[in-house]
Amino acid sequence: MSDVEDCFDAVVVGAGIAGLYAVHELRSRGLRVRGFESAAGVGGTWYHNRYPGARCDVESIDYSYSFDEELQQDWTWSERFATQEEILRYLDHVADRHDLRPAYELSTRVTAAEYDERSGRWTVRTDTARTVSARFLVLATGVLSATTMPEIPGRDSFAGELYHTGAWPQHAVAFEGKRVGVIGTGSSGIQTIPVVAETAAQVTVFQRSPNYSIPARNHPLTPEYVAEIKAGYAERRRLSRISGGGTPTSPHPRGALEVDAAERTRIYDQWWERGGYLFAKAFPDQTTNLAANDTAREYVEAKIRELVHDPEIAEQLIPDDHPIGTKRIVTDSGYFETYNRDNVKLVNLRRTPISEITPEGVRTSDAFHELDLLIFATGFDAMTGSLSRIDIRGRDGRALRDEWSAGPRTYLGLAVAGFPNMFVVSGPGSPSVLANMVLTAEQHVDWIASCVDYLGENRVSTIEATEDAVTHWVAECNANAAATLFPAASSWYLGANIPGKPRVFMPYLGGLGKYRAICDDVAAAGYRGFVLGDPAGTEVKAMLAGLAGFPDVTQHDPAELRAIIRSRRAPLTHQPAMRIAEDRVIEGPGGDLPLRIYAPHHDGPLPAVVFAHGGGFVFCDLDSHDEFCRSMAAAVGAVVIAVGYRLAPDHPGPAAMEDMYTALVWAAQHAAEYGGDPARIGVAGDSAGGNLAATVCLAARDRGGPRIAGQVLLYPVIDDDFSTESYRRYGEGYYNTETAMRWYWAQYAPDGTDSPYLVPTRAESLADLPPAVVATAELDPLCASGDDYAQRLRAAGAPVTAHRFEGLFHGFLTIPALSLTGPAREKLWQMMRDLLA
Repeated sequence: MSDVEDCFDAVVVGAGIAGLYAVHELRSRGLRVRGFESAAGVGGTWYHNRYPGARCDVESIDYSYSFDEELQQDWTWSERFATQEEILRYLDHVADRHDLRPAYELSTRVTAAEYDERSGRWTVRTDTARTVSARFLVLATGVLSATTMPEIPGRDSFAGELYHTGAWPQHAVAFEGKRVGVIGTGSSGIQTIPVVAETAAQVTVFQRSPNYSIPARNHPLTPEYVAEIKAGYAERRRLSRISGGGTPTSPHPRGALEVDAAERTRIYDQWWERGGYLFAKAFPDQTTNLAANDTAREYVEAKIRELVHDPEIAEQLIPDDHPIGTKRIVTDSGYFETYNRDNVKLVNLRRTPISEITPEGVRTSDAFHELDLLIFATGFDAMTGSLSRIDIRGRDGRALRDEWSAGPRTYLGLAVAGFPNMFVVSGPGSPSVLANMVLTAEQHVDWIASCVDYLGENRVSTIEATEDAVTHWVAECNANAAATLFPAASSWYLGANIPGKPRVFMPYLGGLGKYRAICDDVAAAGYRGFVLGDPAGTEVKAMLAGLAGFPDVTQHDPAELRAIIRSRRAPLTHQPAMRIAEDRVIEGPGGDLPLRIYAPHHDGPLPAVVFAHGGGFVFCDLDSHDEFCRSMAAAVGAVVIAVGYRLAPDHPGPAAMEDMYTALVWAAQHAAEYGGDPARIGVAGDSAGGNLAATVCLAARDRGGPRIAGQVLLYPVIDDDFSTESYRRYGEGYYNTETAMRWYWAQYAPDGTDSPYLVPTRAESLADLPPAVVATAELDPLCASGDDYAQRLRAAGAPVTAHRFEGLFHGFLTIPALSLTGPAREKLWQMMRDLLA
């Protein structure tokens, strides 16, 4: 059960590149989507990583969305490799262009997500005490978002300024005249150090593991070049999608050892001058053949020795623990040349490790380094860290942390066995960080959105990876990694930077093009490797099976239909007992109007509820809802006045509404005779009766009739729009059908539905209507229109409590034999008590 304002079709965690696109795509399909983002703004990685020199190492023209052609043409990048500031500006523009911000709750961190097998939904909790429910959970938490700090004695005692590159402050940080220490020489450290050195009095670099880095060769983009790129974007994107890394580049057609030394040097020179991490792909065998890799390694090592004047420092800056390219090659702006500056000093932590951090600086095994400012460029708990920091629990309460205790296990990097309707974007087991992250995010989100479409079209509520599929995919990923040199490096691809983290190579190494083909093939085969589940629980499915014998209303005369339905009705129980249970006839617009009045054993004066039964406007009566009205009167503590209104097609609408209005006027005059409070008269109804309760509120407002204290609409028949998502999903097979609803409307409104006294949404305004309780059922074709009407009432100024009962169907409130009905009624009674207090 979920309050509608806290009930969504999908929750998206993260407002980075993947999260923004996920919200866009799912919303465009008509889904109600709520996003959560821990930061105060959108951008994900690019919101937090504001450190000096921060740039993307994928060319800006490729590191951008492809889903919006107008966006591609309108946005112009200024440089080959965009700065953090420009990328964040771009993502802000996208969020505003597609109105994505309203879907998000910012500065809100998701702390837990738990799958409820009974309802088939995820309950998501945050650090702001928000709890929401969703059918789908999309984790776009980012692969480089969970920062890590090494456990160094005295770390928190440092009295100067202390920063982490992955959580850089929004305010400017001044380095002028300061003694700055930088711990870490990965990507962020290599980008930060040259910028800090330009103004700092002294920069001390604490290096444990040197890394390979290639000059960026960054430059402004000319208008002519930009025009050429935009004219050819379609082909550029096509080539990128079928490539290994998500950019339109390809290696030399022959291996590094298949060409002579001169040709090999010429190719390396080209890639060196071109700049950037793609140097690792100059030859196709660089990361699969150690001898081939050695040729690239030796070339770059010679370049480092040329760039760094001090031979001893140069040797310390050359990695000796991994083949080149098996850790991501950094794209730098003058990194190695920075060590030629007088104000830059390298401390080799392999020779002289840090022993402690004090308030004044850093002590190593052989020296003390006084510092005013200390920067941790120590990276992230990559790929799984952001997920492990959320308490995610699937079937039987199994924790994702426990499931992944020996290493992450996914199917396609998208799904996890035992965690239905949960999708991971760019997760372990996908190309992820080994490819252009924008295109990989788009590919994942497109696959997820198409999957959601498939589930809806086939009336399937859950999708879950099988354990066998996960096992086979993990083996496939391991085999791909084993065929390369990547496992030889102690990299964050393996989790080697996190003490105690299992050493498992996490990304898929088969390339983006091959991976896309595999994902497409899985979907085309009806989602091979997944189990598709029915939306209803076991008991509900059994009840729906029993209700399948309900007569086809289109095949019977209305009088015959009423007789059949009466014959199926269980005998009246007259429970619970009432102080008064009286039948009365009053004068109505069409003659005698039967009422049944229930007064419970409560001290008065009590609120009064004028109630209209359901039945498609065609059948049911005072007896059909006797038990329900008695239970309402007793539990709410209210006088209930049930109305035996005229039925269609003998009496087309708005005859039934006019009867309801007459009963309302009578109740205002006579409720006190039964212990009712004339100042607290509400109206209520289920199904077609919900329509009558809604429309009588409009009539009372328009005619200056009795004041209504509240309206209670139970899975109401609001309008005749059969195109909603609920009709699409649940229009057949869930008791109340689209075919039946079309027939009911034809009986009730044979001359059309233009009048607001037939269809309340036809009203010019919904202002000045009473407070409302609107209860809907998930498996009901009427659900979406009921939820929508609740939102319209709220927008018009009416206080509204909206509640969707998950996993339940139309009419369930009048089936007490269903075990879920009791708790649902208790929720409804409390909402009514609050409404009529």
